[in-house]
Amino acid sequence: MCIEFHLRTHPGEDLRRFEAAPVFWIDAPPARGRDEPVRPTDLAFMIRPTDPADPGSGLEGVARRWWMVPAFHKGPVAAWKTLCANAEIESLDASPLFREAYAARRALVPLTSFIAYEEPPGWRKGQPKRRWEATWTPTDSADQVRYFAAIWDRAETADGPLESFAIVTGPAGADIAGLQDSQPAVLTLAQGLAWLTLDGPGKAGLVTETPAGTYELTEAPRDAVMSREMRRAL
Repeated sequence: MCIEFHLRTHPGEDLRRFEAAPVFWIDAPPARGRDEPVRPTDLAFMIRPTDPADPGSGLEGVARRWWMVPAFHKGPVAAWKTLCANAEIESLDASPLFREAYAARRALVPLTSFIAYEEPPGWRKGQPKRRWEATWTPTDSADQVRYFAAIWDRAETADGPLESFAIVTGPAGADIAGLQDSQPAVLTLAQGLAWLTLDGPGKAGLVTETPAGTYELTEAPRDAVMSREMRRAL
């Protein structure tokens, strides 16, 4: 499961990153402090092909809701209670929640780190878990930003039209498995462009069970996050 992540830079700052597939940034970044994590129902950058049949022809960067509401939901947004912040890789092409979006509406969600949670010894339901920030060592300047594999949908809700996305998750790899059972599919840009190609490898090309050493884990307690947010408010 992935329920928090960070994007501490605008993914379009290094324009060389998108030479292979230009991005038109339609929306401004969502208003968020540098250290404030993105959480389900927040707005976040989503990058998608302008032509789903030809991702290489160009991409658009938009700010959309994280927690997918499927097209068949017609009631108020708040009435959709099913947890669709994540889409399990095993159910992408089978679940009625995800299969149409997987077949036609794939996207990338840029990030600079994601959060994993650990149940400490003696943990009981309702008690806080240990919070860890997972990062990687960039191979070059462009690799400071990577991308979640994502799917998106558009629902004509009672509150109006809504576009929203879910992040693809799968079994945890060696670094994360000691903390939680699953982790998000995180891609380089080249891998991301392959994910966007509808007649490409699709979910078969995603790897979540990453080898040891893929991620560096730093404990990031919730109170430290809250204190930074409070300082900005003062």
